[in-house]
Amino acid sequence: MLSEQQINFNLNAVDNAIAQQTLEGLTVSEDVIINLRKAARGEITVDECLKIELRKYKHVKV
Repeated sequence: MLSEQQINFNLNAVDNAIAQQTLEGLTVSEDVIINLRKAARGEITVDECLKIELRKYKHVKV
């Protein structure tokens, strides 16, 4: 279980990553943001987050 401090650190990292993408002119979809925040809180793993997103694009070679 993650501590409150670690969760806050992780959520800040997610927010910073989203902000960086925005500065670069990219848009992060709401469902990706939701899953990243779940991962930051320890509700799912980062690996699960990636698998969720990759399933959406199984017709594309990644």
